[in-house]
Amino acid sequence: MRIAFITDPHLSNEKPDGVNVRQNFLNALSFLDVLKPTALVIGGDICYDKADPAVYRWVKELLEQLPFPSYYIAGNHDDSTMLADVFNLTHHLQNGELYYALPLEGQPVLFLDSAKGEFSAEQWAWLREYLTALRDNNVTVFMHHPPLPADVCFMDEHYPFRQSEQFFELVHELPCHVTVICGHYHVEKTVQRGNLLTLVSPSTFYQMKHDTTEFAIDHYRVGVREINFTTHGMSSTVHYV
Repeated sequence: MRIAFITDPHLSNEKPDGVNVRQNFLNALSFLDVLKPTALVIGGDICYDKADPAVYRWVKELLEQLPFPSYYIAGNHDDSTMLADVFNLTHHLQNGELYYALPLEGQPVLFLDSAKGEFSAEQWAWLREYLTALRDNNVTVFMHHPPLPADVCFMDEHYPFRQSEQFFELVHELPCHVTVICGHYHVEKTVQRGNLLTLVSPSTFYQMKHDTTEFAIDHYRVGVREINFTTHGMSSTVHYV
């Protein structure tokens, strides 16, 4: 199974910071003709600043033309309820949070909602229940925020996931490996802590500098993450389009 992960397109009718974000997103989708995934995951921050149903509808129309299924998670610039309504996911909506579990070709995969920078008590209970049930399997998780600090100084200081220690404590109790594939930080990075592997993925908007506490853009190359599940395990590659 090969999954393409596209995140943080920040789509708008304008060109924020002079970037044609819609064309960048189209370029990322065109690259899927080369990648030939079996599924696509959109990793949140679909909208530039505030959630816009017209943007969601534009994305939905594009992705309905693809020959493989697409899955969605919410970012901090999204509205989980609006997103679920447009993408026909309201059956996965729980008190304004969009989270769900799906077996993708036998691989257990969890889709979490960190749009508010943290999980509700209900989502934590759901996550604990699923991870406990799946404890004999390696588990893949998609969420918008990195669950751990990633040494991206500006983002770690200003816009982190606020329950990192709680997340690690839950995962650390398990005998399996948990891989989290995420975005939000606009960088490509791998973070390992115990049995928790975090693959931070680049945006299709811009990529940030890692080592400054001030906001600073590194480059504007469009990133797409490829995730492969085989009998040998999991591998991942980032492609810049």
